[in-house]
Amino acid sequence: MDKKVRIGIIGFGGIARGAHLPGYKKCADEVEITAVCDIDDNALAAAATACNLPQDRLFKNYKNLIACAFVDAVDICTPNYVHCEIATDAVNAGKPFSVEKPVGINYDEVLALYNKAQNAGIPAFVCFTWRYRQYIRYIKSIIDKGVIGKLYHVYIRCIKESGLWKGRKLEWRFDKDKAGSGVLGDLGSHMIDITRFLGEEFESVCANSGTIVPTRQKIGSDENGKADYGEVTTDDWCNIIGMLKSGASVTIALSRCANTIEDLIEFELYGEKGAIKYTYMNGAQSIEYSTPENKRQILVPPESFSANQSKSYIDLINGKVDAYTSQLIHGLECQKVIDAALKSTVTGGFVKID
Repeated sequence: MDKKVRIGIIGFGGIARGAHLPGYKKCADEVEITAVCDIDDNALAAAATACNLPQDRLFKNYKNLIACAFVDAVDICTPNYVHCEIATDAVNAGKPFSVEKPVGINYDEVLALYNKAQNAGIPAFVCFTWRYRQYIRYIKSIIDKGVIGKLYHVYIRCIKESGLWKGRKLEWRFDKDKAGSGVLGDLGSHMIDITRFLGEEFESVCANSGTIVPTRQKIGSDENGKADYGEVTTDDWCNIIGMLKSGASVTIALSRCANTIEDLIEFELYGEKGAIKYTYMNGAQSIEYSTPENKRQILVPPESFSANQSKSYIDLINGKVDAYTSQLIHGLECQKVIDAALKSTVTGGFVKID
């Protein structure tokens, strides 16, 4: 396309405002936000200001946004349970879509969406944000070059305090029917995808999980002065042990209830020729490379590894794809692992992924 791609954003909450919109603004010569849909009046008012949209470009019914003539492609930033429904309608309208992760509630609905998009030839993008981080792309290049050789072990920790925010209510993320899972899908999907992004494939997984905050106040229940509480049905923490097809193992620890850690992500990769440790702590990042002789070196990724997730979606629409592009097939493969891990939390053993 020589003209700007006209994007309609469906769901104008925190992820759309804080991640997607800034990304589009960085490539404003290639893209234009021409419509926004949200069921909340305040969100639509914010969209009108942030995207400079007139009233006739603001929708409460996503079907009307998809159908309108001034939208070429859609960006789905809604709760998980309507991802596949909205994406399917986009495919039916012949329009490319970007969707937040996890793609759906379960593997079956994601597979149906994938097959439909493939058969229709519709470009489909999944927002695996960590693929577009400078440090992670640099680590991938190191792994791909064989610097640390064959991987033996992968250890990942993704730990946050977000589940303990004071006053956080029973939003959709705490409802299994709307989210599918808790940190397993929300945080674990990124960590599962990173494992695959670095060249590994899951063969089987064993997982356990639990809920630390069992009840939360229902949204809107205090309007009459009396709070009403409901059950949290998603996991606050999850631990996964995975066997990889290469023979290596991966251990993934996830939690949203670590009250001394605001935001921590760590990757430790041990190979036959050395090891890499990546740390992200509250915005600060570092990569440490170690040799078997215990020589240590701090690595700083070149600026050439910087990337823009929103730009990658526009590139996909325009037929430009590379080894880093996050497509629907990657969301489907990730959903396999999520479903296997969920099954394992019930059966108590390893679940083979096939």
